[in-house]
Amino acid sequence: MTAETDVISRAAEAFPPSSPTRVGAEVEWLVFDREDLRKPIPAEQAAGVADGPLPAGGAITIEPGGQVELVTRPFPDPVELVDAVAADTAELVRRFQGHGLALVSLGLDPIRPPRRTLDTPRYEAMEKYFAARSPAGLQMMNLTASFQINIGFGPNPGVTWRRAQAVAPVLMAAFANSPTTDGDAFQSASCRQQIWAATDPTRTRPVCGGPENWATYVLNANLMLRWRDHRIEPQLDELTFGECLQNSDPPTRGDLELHLTTLFPPLKPRGYLEVRMLDALPASGRMAATATVWAVLTDPDVGDAAEAICRAIPDAWCRATQAGLDDPAVREAAAAVLDLAARASSATAPSLADACKTWRDERVLSPNPPKPVVQLVDRAREAVA
Repeated sequence: MTAETDVISRAAEAFPPSSPTRVGAEVEWLVFDREDLRKPIPAEQAAGVADGPLPAGGAITIEPGGQVELVTRPFPDPVELVDAVAADTAELVRRFQGHGLALVSLGLDPIRPPRRTLDTPRYEAMEKYFAARSPAGLQMMNLTASFQINIGFGPNPGVTWRRAQAVAPVLMAAFANSPTTDGDAFQSASCRQQIWAATDPTRTRPVCGGPENWATYVLNANLMLRWRDHRIEPQLDELTFGECLQNSDPPTRGDLELHLTTLFPPLKPRGYLEVRMLDALPASGRMAATATVWAVLTDPDVGDAAEAICRAIPDAWCRATQAGLDDPAVREAAAAVLDLAARASSATAPSLADACKTWRDERVLSPNPPKPVVQLVDRAREAVA
């Protein structure tokens, strides 16, 4: 049996200080058959192709729709992380090309229907939950891919959390890399994040306020999954975790741990900070995003300046989600934050500084939108992920 005090105690553990600060990443790709882009790639096939040691020691997991995810270990600085991702990515690209497959860095698959190919009890239960409540949840599980940065909270978790909350909507827009769902073209906002936001707002909306509000978020999210007779089963009665605590059959501690894994806010505390709102990105975008998150959250001067720039935008989450870079204030803030990151990186990591400048010029400030996504995916048959 779990009580509300258990939730509060467990939530407080999610914000430990860290010294030194380390950074890692979870890099996802959509997988396409190079000769038939509409062909589904079963999770078992993707796992078999990806299997084997990687040069930088990354681990591979497979997502419900067969997306491939590279999980790095934590590194002491962003340059080492970017180099490790590049080394492991090159090996994965080689393996998949050898089987006629392409790893594609897009936030959303615009071509295929949402079809789960990974057969596990957890994802089977999640599919039942979303089928009963939210069609967007099936798209989220099976058609989306992200670039997630994991970073320690540093010596002052409250400050890190506050800065991350301020800049997150602007960075989401700056690194939007999702097509429209009909595959015709990119838009200036993240279609992937729009799908996540619509999936189940009780578990995907941003966490408001300070670290103390994480417990409230946990309690107010609908309970999705429970352990029943050593099996994971969906909870379909639309009760929050807090409401379930008042029932005659309250959640167990095991249910609480499971519940925590089903919460997907754009920023999530897990003993470190998960920066979850970034679309899957090509190598140049991964470099720029890594440099920017690192600079904002580890350099006090950059963090203060970026926070002030982003907090000047009223309703930033709403504007960044709906309009993205089509909103002039969001676009200007995105360019300014990338400028800050470039200057902070110029002395110690010139390649990352250049990546920030290039992304600013070609993706944030460019008047020319990217090519229609069907053409882009078609060209990706020969591209490097």
